[in-house]
Amino acid sequence: MLDPILPIAIYLLFGYLFKIIFQDNSKALVDFIIYFSLPAIVFSKIYPLNLDTKILWLILMFMGIIFFNLFLSYIIGKAMKLSRVSLATFMIMATFGNTSFIGFSYIDAFYGQDFIVYGVIYDIFGSFLLLVSVGMIIITWGSGRKNSILNISKSIFLFPPMIVFFITIFAKNFEVPKYILYTTSNLGSTLVPIAMIAIGMKLELKHIFTKLHIVSVAVVLKMIIVPIIILFIFKFFYNIDETWVKVTIIEVAMPPMTMAAVLAIKGGLDEKIAINSLVLGVIVSLFTITMFVSYLA
Repeated sequence: MLDPILPIAIYLLFGYLFKIIFQDNSKALVDFIIYFSLPAIVFSKIYPLNLDTKILWLILMFMGIIFFNLFLSYIIGKAMKLSRVSLATFMIMATFGNTSFIGFSYIDAFYGQDFIVYGVIYDIFGSFLLLVSVGMIIITWGSGRKNSILNISKSIFLFPPMIVFFITIFAKNFEVPKYILYTTSNLGSTLVPIAMIAIGMKLELKHIFTKLHIVSVAVVLKMIIVPIIILFIFKFFYNIDETWVKVTIIEVAMPPMTMAAVLAIKGGLDEKIAINSLVLGVIVSLFTITMFVSYLA
């Protein structure tokens, strides 16, 4: 069971060691992923997909899971009597998961590239869409700043994977040459190693114990409590032996999102909570995801 997860740990180690020995090149790698790898994944996985009511139902389900997570994080944050800034940061980091960079890596490792399509739908219409809309509202509320609807709309519609999604929907009306499918498929396969190396470069271990009581609750809620609740709900309504169900639970169990941490920091929220949730979540995921996959198997 450890064989699929060891390459992910090795990629993280490569990135961390490269930063220590040479320099942090994570920004360039993340830019490559956003402008090339992720759009390629979107095209290669969505183009052959038959978009029907099942996909719409999945989108609504994924959104419902994230809203439930957000509500639960608000209740727990209020019970912890967090300040407004800390509460907003806690909610963002305990709700939005790294469903693309890390999520696709785990899906590919355990279930294969064919099932990344469910991760793509979860990431675009769940994690990303709600982060740059509802998430930005929470961030601006927590920091006391203002953010216009225009800026939020631009964040949604100018995001390269979102642009490619609409291009893909249009392209489904035509026969696309096979070399384009081969190109996007091969380019999309670069996401896993590059993403994990980039995250390895972002790891900062020296301040990981700062505000640990808040960070640890956020990570446990995001990566253990909510996935277990969703798992039991799925066991009641669905057959958990179906791979799309397993992939959904793995996506729910992802560590806090890198982009969520970046937006929280830029928005004036608590930097220590954001960064430490990110770092601790990536490390813990090596064990928690293995636990979930073992149970689902």
